[in-house]
Amino acid sequence: MTTSENKRLIKTRFGKEVEITDKNLVTIKDGLLGFETYESYAVIPHGDESPFLWLQSLDEPQLAFITIDPRIFAQDYVPNFSENELSSIELTSISEAVLLAIVVIPDDPKLMTANLQAPIVINAKNRQGKQMISSSQEHKVRHYILGKNGEPPEKK
Repeated sequence: MTTSENKRLIKTRFGKEVEITDKNLVTIKDGLLGFETYESYAVIPHGDESPFLWLQSLDEPQLAFITIDPRIFAQDYVPNFSENELSSIELTSISEAVLLAIVVIPDDPKLMTANLQAPIVINAKNRQGKQMISSSQEHKVRHYILGKNGEPPEKK
């Protein structure tokens, strides 16, 4: 038995049209902090060799966030969430989740940061997600991706 993915074109933040399928879609329950009314998104790779992913709003083409799996640069990253929070998107363990951290890239890209305090947690099976606040105090809102232990990289 074969299944066909529903394909469609969406307009992105930069005016480019991108083809997506159902596997790109995710519903972020209650939206993102500061953007609570926007719940429908597509997860779009930044490029073939890039670790970054775009979280593109389907409701507002100008709304998109650059994200990354935080375990790429913080291998021991395990955010802390209550069972209640995880069950709100039908997860029983954080190990089942896809994690995305929102990235901020300033003029000097060496100073880019990722929000490890409030990652986007996605259940890959049902495509439901939620931005959750980790109860771990060691996870920072501004974790420097290219620095040592999340600190700013040394200036030369």
